[in-house]
Formats: sequence, structure tokens, C-alpha cells
Amino acid sequence: MIHFFARFATCCIVFSMLLLHVDTRSVSAQEWVRDMFPVKDHDFGIVPRGAKAEYAFEFTNKYQEDLHVSDVRSSCGCTLPRIENADLKTYQKGAIICEFNTRSFVGGKSAVVTVVFDRPYYGEMQLTVKGNIRSDIVTEPGEIQFGEVEQGAEKTTSVQVTYAGRSQWEISDVRSANSNLGVVLGDAKKTGGGRVEYTMQVRLKDTAPAGDFSDQIVLVTNDRQFNLVTIPVRGSILPPLVLPTSVELGTTSLTKEVTGRIFVKGKVPFEITKIECEDSRFEFTPSAGSKAAHFIPLKFTPSEKEGAFRQKVTIHTTLPNDGVGSTFISGNVVAQ
Repeated sequence: MIHFFARFATCCIVFSMLLLHVDTRSVSAQEWVRDMFPVKDHDFGIVPRGAKAEYAFEFTNKYQEDLHVSDVRSSCGCTLPRIENADLKTYQKGAIICEFNTRSFVGGKSAVVTVVFDRPYYGEMQLTVKGNIRSDIVTEPGEIQFGEVEQGAEKTTSVQVTYAGRSQWEISDVRSANSNLGVVLGDAKKTGGGRVEYTMQVRLKDTAPAGDFSDQIVLVTNDRQFNLVTIPVRGSILPPLVLPTSVELGTTSLTKEVTGRIFVKGKVPFEITKIECEDSRFEFTPSAGSKAAHFIPLKFTPSEKEGAFRQKVTIHTTLPNDGVGSTFISGNVVAQ
């Protein structure tokens, strides 16, 4: 009998150690996932019903192994998540796009969005979103979308704001943290039955820098509560010189050279005057002549240095208005 209990006690100790090992690995797995997300929660604030409210939780593969997002799910139908770039190599970026469902829900809502990774290891990440959807305010369109705009150009679009409630309701101010946006608010139009309408002219200034932007305009109303209402503003400013965001060379060994190309284009013909790169393992052969599109051959010769790399490359051209662009070249060097 004593021998039986001794064996039983030994088994319990071993089982407990196994559980501790699994729990430790689980916690460690969550940490490596968390380290990839600089932002883990977002507040949409107060948004009108029907507004197109989206937020991108960006993340970067900081590891040498390839990464894969296998699933994403939400705890509430008020938030619709989707994956942008499920497969990532070293230093590549992806995003979890969370859309606040303002057409089907009203009032204060929140959700936990779970992101599941199955490579290089299993791990989960919980992101949180919240917001307040007002059913008495509707904007048309639900999002201020400028689309693609050439850098240095201006563009104006209009937005209709409709309120249904009390006739004394008004918009007292319009604000934006983006100095490249200008707003002209028209006079209030009261159509009876507590219905108030405004028309806004929103201008994207010619000073906007190149790149995609996602911002918001805030309506300040005379409501006693929830008096700040946000309207999303998005667009893309096209630079005179267009390059890929990154060039991926993949995994190579210390003894194998890798070749590739960088595609560069502009609206008008141009010449490439200089290519800058601080990593001596890269060699570039710029194409000669003036043309609207250039393919720049590149060669990467690994040295004795192993590991992942991400190198910035800056390209200078004869294009006016800051005809300089940059991209990143990434990859991984292994012993064999």
C-alpha cells in the first residue's frame, strides 16, 4: 500500500511539472505575439449611424521565421474584423482591420477581437475596440473619402449632416488635428419636426504630404452629453516618384548571391541621379536615360553576417518637387 501511494505521489508531481511547463510556454507565446502590436486598443468615440468607421491594428513580423495569421474573430457583431496580409516574412507588415458596424447597432458598444497565429508558433492576441453610435445623427456619405490625389494638388468634397430630435440642435464648431484639412460649414437648415441639416465643404490642402492618411473631423454640437461626433477622413497622396513599400529577397545562405529589381515610376520621364544605401553588401545598377518607368537591378552578396536584415534604399531623380523616394529591402541570411 505504501509503495502504491509513493508511485501515485510521484505521478502527481510529474504531472504538475508538465502543467507548469505548458503554462510557461503559453505565457511566453502570448508575449511574442504582443510584442508585434504597438497599439492594442482603439476608441472610435462618438460616430453617426451609417458612418464608415474602421481602424487598422498594424503589426510587424520581428522574427526570422515566417508568420501566418490563421483566424480572427470578434466577441460582438458590432465589430467586423478582417486580416490584411496573413502571411508575413521577416520585417513585413500586416494589419487587422476592425470595422465598427454603425448600420446595424446603436448606442455604446465594445468588442474583443482575437487574432490567432499558427506559425511560427501558436499564439493569440486580444485587441479591444469601443465606441458610441448615435442614431439621431446621419452623415452622407458615411466617410469622407478623397481617394488618390496628386501631391501638390487640392481637392474638395461635400458632406451632408442630418439630425433628427430637437429643433434647437446645432453644430457650434468643426475641428481636426490634421492641419492639411479645411472645413467650411454651411448654415443650418431646419425642415420641421426637429430635423436639422448642414452641408459641409471639406478641403484637402495642397500642403498634404505624400502617403496614405486616415484621420477624422470632429463636430462640436450643443448637446449636453456626447457633444463630440467624429467623421472618418481618408485618402492617399501620390508622390511624384512611386516605389514599392518594400522588396523581399527571401532567405539565402552565406555563400549564395541574390538578385532582384526595384520598379520606380513617375508621371513624366525622369533620370535617376543617385542611389543611397548604407549596407555595402548591396550593389545597384541604375538604368540610363530619361523615361517614366525604371527597373533598377540589384545584387546582394552575403558576407559573414547571419540573420535577418532590413535596409533602407533612397533613390534620387531629376523630378521636381522633391523627386526623392525610398524603399526597404529585407531578407534573411542563414549558414546553409
